[in-house]
Amino acid sequence: MLVNKPCGLPHIENGKIAQYYYNFRSYYFPMRKAKKLSYSCTIGYTTVTGTQDGRITCTAEGWSPVPRCYKKCNKPLLENGFVYGTEIYFKIHEKLQYKCNPGYHTPSGGTEDTVQCQLEGWSSRPSCTKKFGRILYFTAQQELQLNETLLYKCDEGYHTAGGNTTEAAVCLTHGWSLAVVSLLHCILENQQLQGSCSAPEGHIKLCSDYMKV
Repeated sequence: MLVNKPCGLPHIENGKIAQYYYNFRSYYFPMRKAKKLSYSCTIGYTTVTGTQDGRITCTAEGWSPVPRCYKKCNKPLLENGFVYGTEIYFKIHEKLQYKCNPGYHTPSGGTEDTVQCQLEGWSSRPSCTKKFGRILYFTAQQELQLNETLLYKCDEGYHTAGGNTTEAAVCLTHGWSLAVVSLLHCILENQQLQGSCSAPEGHIKLCSDYMKV
């Protein structure tokens, strides 16, 4: 047989009830079943429904729902992009929209994305990372000899640091003639005139240069 227990003064971390309940605790508590009580969360916290204030009811099992205050989501620091709006704190279930600068993309590959404030924080971390194209090589050689030329081009919409879509690099005694092809692993057989420059494995490698504007 279930025994109805009165409800005592609720403990609400990062929240509180009206001050007079604390001042006259022995008068108001314990409360009888079906009695209701309002509480509010401190600044920077919110109820599970995303509101600043909540309401609980005394039941045979105790206060229902259990009064809790959750930390709001802070506006994230976003590099290479910007956040829409001027809000600093976001309540539970509120959404934040952001956009990446030209040449950068969201984790999903787009230029804009939306994240939601959840109990454990943002649904995903807002971020903007640099776009990369592919380098396409006009050779099947895996190794180029001294003074041989490697011709390559970037994906459509991308260009090299020199501003070209197609460029050539010459294998010299100290390595490739263009620093921009630093992604090509360059090796020397020795420090003499004989030498070679290694081509990438396969014909496709990431293009680390800048997106065309």
